Amino acid sequence: MAYRGAVIEQQWTPEEVKAYCAEKFESKRPAYLREADERVGNRFSSRGKRTVNSNGNLSKAQYMRFMEKGISDEHILSRYQDLTPERLEMAKKRWGFV
Repeated sequence: MAYRGAVIEQQWTPEEVKAYCAEKFESKRPAYLREADERVGNRFSSRGKRTVNSNGNLSKAQYMRFMEKGISDEHILSRYQDLTPERLEMAKKRWGFV
């Protein structure tokens, strides 16, 4: 025999879903995973990204490879976080590209 009771439809807002998931699932995660997320941030955000040399040490060989591929200086500066336009210009003069 079929159930003839009323069916109650429940619709949640995204905020309610986040709160529910945090309450239900986050408390059951091991402490070492929560601490790793706090230290690293989103663990999967760096997948697929290649960091070149984030400390700003652009080598002459790397710069030559970028030039062969036709990559602009703006793109190089965006890949090297600590490299400033002035430091790039000084390096290009030292290497004989300017």
